[in-house]
Amino acid sequence: MISKLTLVKLARLEQGLSQWDVAKATGIAQTVISLYKRELKEPSEEHKKTLAKLYDKQLEELWK
Repeated sequence: MISKLTLVKLARLEQGLSQWDVAKATGIAQTVISLYKRELKEPSEEHKKTLAKLYDKQLEELWK
């Protein structure tokens, strides 16, 4: 089973974005994005929506 945050990482890589690129585009601190990636913190609903929009995905595609 693929973890939900692995799906987010795959979506980021599909877009060719680094964590720094995502931070610049969304205003979410790179350190927070790193915490999400390492599954040490769950994204807020607002951050989930922001990331889904950036990656051109539906929320359900990234967080099941």
